[in-house]
Amino acid sequence: MGNPIEKQSIIRWRNAIIFALGTLISRGLGLVRDILMGWYVPDFARDTFLFAFRLPNTLRDLLGEGALNASFVPILSECEKKEGIEKLRIITNAILTIMTLLLLFISVIGVLIMPLVPYLLEGLRVLTQGTQKTEEQMRNTVLILQLTFPYLFWIGIAVFLMAPLFVIGNYKIPGIVPALLNIPWILSIFIPNFTNIDISLSLVIGVWVGGILQFVVLYIYVNKLIGRVKLTTNIKYPEVSKAFFLILPVILGQAAGEINKLVDSFFSYSLSEGTVSALFYANRLIQLPLAIFGTAISVSILPELTRYTVDNEKEKMKTALIEGLFQTWFMIIPTMVILSLLSEPVVRFLFQRGEFSPLLTQKTANAVVIYSIGIIGFSGVKVLVQGFYAMNLTTIPVIVSSFSMLLNVILNVITVRKLGYIGLVLSTTISFWVNFLLLYILLGKKIGTLFDKNFGIQLLKYITATLVVVISFFFVNLLFNHFEKEKSVILFIYISIMGGVSVIVYIVVGYLLKIRELSQIIRIIEIKAVKFMNF
Repeated sequence: MGNPIEKQSIIRWRNAIIFALGTLISRGLGLVRDILMGWYVPDFARDTFLFAFRLPNTLRDLLGEGALNASFVPILSECEKKEGIEKLRIITNAILTIMTLLLLFISVIGVLIMPLVPYLLEGLRVLTQGTQKTEEQMRNTVLILQLTFPYLFWIGIAVFLMAPLFVIGNYKIPGIVPALLNIPWILSIFIPNFTNIDISLSLVIGVWVGGILQFVVLYIYVNKLIGRVKLTTNIKYPEVSKAFFLILPVILGQAAGEINKLVDSFFSYSLSEGTVSALFYANRLIQLPLAIFGTAISVSILPELTRYTVDNEKEKMKTALIEGLFQTWFMIIPTMVILSLLSEPVVRFLFQRGEFSPLLTQKTANAVVIYSIGIIGFSGVKVLVQGFYAMNLTTIPVIVSSFSMLLNVILNVITVRKLGYIGLVLSTTISFWVNFLLLYILLGKKIGTLFDKNFGIQLLKYITATLVVVISFFFVNLLFNHFEKEKSVILFIYISIMGGVSVIVYIVVGYLLKIRELSQIIRIIEIKAVKFMNF
């Protein structure tokens, strides 16, 4: 399998692929869910529910991406490595107890402060010159906000329970379990066809059931793999104190992307109907490859970085981070480029039916193109922050993240009146790249520069491959100029051919340029093929 560094790279790919396949199932169901919501849920009800769901889901993402991956995993990984599985279980019990109380408190406070949201929205409406909502619409918004927010409790506990599974190397269950949210959510879209319940309330029921299902399944598997996990009164361990000491700065350091989306939700809800949906659907499309590839690499690399930190192996840590960036970009860059080029036909094919209008299609497609540029930087952030948190250096990401969040808000205020929803998307994209560049520079000062000759050569290969893909896309697209692409079948064929050709061109060019990440994936396939043949 080659030298130890190459072997570790392949192990990282293997863990990432396992997690990504599970995530693909979840995101695939999520895409079905979003399509059905676009078809069957009216604009205002859809906007209101998505806006309400954004609040607890943002906190869930902060806890998941921040506390779990960047704070709890290193602590639990260190416990397991030094003192074994029993100590891992004991510390898991202690952290679970505190997390339960913390999430319960946040959920109660969240429900109590939701009536203040209309005042904030009205203030933003004056700034954005958006459409004013009626008193009945505002009352309905507050009700849905209050009913949706406690979802945070169940999903927060579920997300934490993924941490010990990651530590013992189980990436399959955490990857698949999120799909359990989408099944009841999809079913909830059709409940109003059989009862008199309002569609917004039906959707709330769906996410509650989904959150509880995720918790139950993860709890069963954690108990099975590390021993009985339960609430405890014995929480006074130095490892627990260390983990929670890191939580706040870790969350702040990881918060830029999630807070930016939350801020955008408030601004967009103060604009015309459909704006929340347009940004949501654009986000869903670009988050699909990010969740499958970007999150998978960042999740799989953290335990590795933690081991290098414990053993004080900075050179290996630097190598792992550089490889982690390119392993993420190997998948993210071509996906974002192809999605941008096909944004309008993809959105039209997937969503434009029923309640999803042609105007909403155009707004969503425009947002996809701009978001795609920013998500390449954001995917790099997800890798770089792991380096800081593996070293327990939380201050730098906090400062950088806070600066990028502030920049996003300022840019929103400056651009939203003249550019509308485009201003919101552009502001988010700029803040993503500022966040990435600052972290890249500052991390290099801690462990040694992350840019060297090999980095430059590899980056040049990626740029070359991307340019060839773009050129080939426009060349092949000329063949379709005389075809009407209004019918769904023709549109599907067009998207499949254009996307398939672009992927093939990228792989061929990557092979000719000897892009390292492609060679590693080929090596994994060869290993699996040999094992299968010998079975």
